[in-house]
Amino acid sequence: MNEAERIEEEVCRAGFSCLLCGACCSGPDNEVMVSPPEIAVLAAATGLSRDEIAEPYPEWMQQDGCTFTFGWVLKRGSDGNCIFLEKNRCRVYRFRPHICRTYPFMLDKERLIVSACPGCVAGCETAGAGEITGDLLRRREAEDAELEKTENQYQKHSIITGSTIVFDSSGAHEYSLRPK
Repeated sequence: MNEAERIEEEVCRAGFSCLLCGACCSGPDNEVMVSPPEIAVLAAATGLSRDEIAEPYPEWMQQDGCTFTFGWVLKRGSDGNCIFLEKNRCRVYRFRPHICRTYPFMLDKERLIVSACPGCVAGCETAGAGEITGDLLRRREAEDAELEKTENQYQKHSIITGSTIVFDSSGAHEYSLRPK
């Protein structure tokens, strides 16, 4: 059995069926990492800018008088929900990021992780397990490439005292920390 077949079998056994409840897109712990290519797709689909779609990943670090973080997360509204969630439906469903396509599943190297989700029912089989598996493998490949490119950007940029920077695969972006 190859890796894709093994993962598909595990996904199938998880018993996932989306209930369209919106729980995965709701609440203050809803941090959906998005890459520059995913932001670009969302920007083209919505006409919004990067800053209207995403905000810096909220874990800031300090080094040599510089404040920085790695990557972006989808913006959330004042209610804590994803800005694209409307009446428990995704307004950008066709263009949604990898994380959204694969939830509640994630690959940690070769290991499948299944997050708590109301749509997972023991004893049931996951419909569309093959498609989900393909999405998971593409997500892992994209995330690995994003991580490598982001590390390269971090290594090649100088840190300027007093600056606030978001590093991602496309570069080092000066950012103004504004109060929320």
